[in-house]
Amino acid sequence: MTCPLQELPIRSPYLGREYTECEQWRAQIVDRLKAERPRLVVLDMSRRYGADFGFASYDPAWIDTLGRTVAALRSSGAAVLVLGPAPDPHGSVPACLSAHLDDATACAPTRSAALDGGGIGAERAATAGGGGQYADLTDLFCTPDRCPVIVGNTLVFRDDNHVTTEYAQLLAPVMGALTDRALAGG
Repeated sequence: MTCPLQELPIRSPYLGREYTECEQWRAQIVDRLKAERPRLVVLDMSRRYGADFGFASYDPAWIDTLGRTVAALRSSGAAVLVLGPAPDPHGSVPACLSAHLDDATACAPTRSAALDGGGIGAERAATAGGGGQYADLTDLFCTPDRCPVIVGNTLVFRDDNHVTTEYAQLLAPVMGALTDRALAGG
C-alpha cells in the first residue's frame, strides 16, 4: 500500500516511520522483471501523495524518478506504458450520491479540480524522455467540463478513489487497445 515503483524515499504517515518494506518490494519487483523479461510493463500509481510521505505527487522528485524508472524498465527490453491518473472525486462517491439522490452532478468535480493538468504534462514528458509511452486517461473519465461519477448507468467510483469493477470492465477494451499500441511501439 502506498508504495510507488519510483525510487523515492518514503515515510509512511500510517506507520509513523520510514517505509523500508517499500524499498524491499521495489527491489524484488525489479529483480523479477529482469528475470522474467516481459514484453510490456504497465505502470500505474496513486497520485494522492502529499508532503507527509516525504515527497508529493508531481513534485520534481516524482517527475525525475518517474523518468528514471521508465528508462530502467526499458533497459530490460520491455515496452513501458505509464497510465495517467483517474480523476480525484474529492470524497466518498456513494456517500455524496446518497446525499444528492436527485442530482448526481452535485458529486461530479470539475475537470480542473479533479486532475492536475500540469502534472499530467510533466509525467508525459518524463515518460517519453525515459523511452516509454504515456496514456492520458482523462477523456475516459471526464467531459470537457466535469468528471461524472455515473456514466450511463454505471457507477465510476466505489469510494473516494477506487474505480468500480463494472466501470473497469467497461474500460477493458480501451485498455487492451492501449497495451496493443504500446507493444506495437506507437
